[in-house]
Amino acid sequence: MLKTVLHAVHGNLPLLPVGGTRSKKIGLPLSNYVTPSQLLFPPVYALERPINWGMLGNGPDTYKGQPFQGVGNCYECYALHQIKEWYAVAHAGDMASVDFTTDQAVDLYSAITGYQFGNDATDNGTDPDSLFNYWQNKGIYGHKIRGKVTIDIGNLDLIKWAIFTFSGANFNLSVPNYLMQVQNGGSWSLTSGADTTIEGEHATGLVGYGRAGLRTNCWNTTYTFNPDFLAQFGVQVNAVVSEDMIKASGKSISGLDLDGLLADLAAV
Repeated sequence: MLKTVLHAVHGNLPLLPVGGTRSKKIGLPLSNYVTPSQLLFPPVYALERPINWGMLGNGPDTYKGQPFQGVGNCYECYALHQIKEWYAVAHAGDMASVDFTTDQAVDLYSAITGYQFGNDATDNGTDPDSLFNYWQNKGIYGHKIRGKVTIDIGNLDLIKWAIFTFSGANFNLSVPNYLMQVQNGGSWSLTSGADTTIEGEHATGLVGYGRAGLRTNCWNTTYTFNPDFLAQFGVQVNAVVSEDMIKASGKSISGLDLDGLLADLAAV
């Protein structure tokens, strides 16, 4: 089994191997389609509406009535959480059709990777490109994307703008040891003397930002981290483009060449 399992405050949590969250097929650079002077976004933005995130099998959970310790399906969890965010924002909180279950999350993991429940030899995490390709070409429970864009991880303003514009983003990180002991809803920001040994990698969603930094969701809760954490432990930031979400939200997306972006995504 390639993934690492660490004991944390939440129970045993699976992590992906170092290098396991980096998409090898880099998406179109978002900066190619944005006018820097028109990056309009509010100073504080939160997608944390009343959403039942769910562990979705990425930690201690129950699959088809059988308790288990979790699998390395953090990418599938990110995708299902992202769809939930879209519905919370663009469909006035109508969440009934996207109240995804652990069974659905694990079945999706199996469909993409060939994982067989109970067979640890098949629990090796998800190649991110496989997840994005599946989402774009086959769809996830009826929801498709047009493609993905990659965001310069050193450009905090562009990351915030992407969270605001696309109602969330994908954040991949190296997981320091100390992070596994952070309480639900706490801060991942580095503190003096913390053990920064890298234990593996993880994929999460970005669901907002504010004065304390960026906000992320995983393991059925949310956490905050500051720009220093992003710089030290961030691996990659991507955003997926859902034209339906953009239209349904009624947002006027200042500074984005959406037509050019969609045309280029179709040509990739």
